[in-house]
Amino acid sequence: MVKGNRLEELGALLTAQQRKAAFLIVENEMTPNSEKRTLEDIANEVGVERMTLYRWRTGNRNFIAYKNEIADDFLSDKRDMVYAQLLKLISGSQPSVKAIDLFMRRFGLLTERQVTETVDKTQERSVDAIRRELAHLDDMLADDKEGDK
Repeated sequence: MVKGNRLEELGALLTAQQRKAAFLIVENEMTPNSEKRTLEDIANEVGVERMTLYRWRTGNRNFIAYKNEIADDFLSDKRDMVYAQLLKLISGSQPSVKAIDLFMRRFGLLTERQVTETVDKTQERSVDAIRRELAHLDDMLADDKEGDK
């Protein structure tokens, strides 16, 4: 599986403490608020200072990417629940327009279409106007040549 390979590649760049911390942080974020642990608790369990955990979470790109991959894996398992909720919103007594829009976009049935129109102003000028402009440019060139002499 490609995602598993990405997780393994990122994990290879981290210490065992960092990998454990990433799992614990994701697990904590997916836990109801009443049961959440503090980041200090997680740091203590991993065996690092709270500021070390903070630096990993905010400044270590590999740690952040690894943690995000774990979260994506966790959420991909919940896709059926998300679709079930979406269907409830669509088929309720007062269907949600936002849910219908999301459903249509998800399955490629609704796309945004932007039209850009370019107006070519050169076609609006008459032949006479172009001839007058060319004559004016010729006069300017002639004046420049006389000034160079």
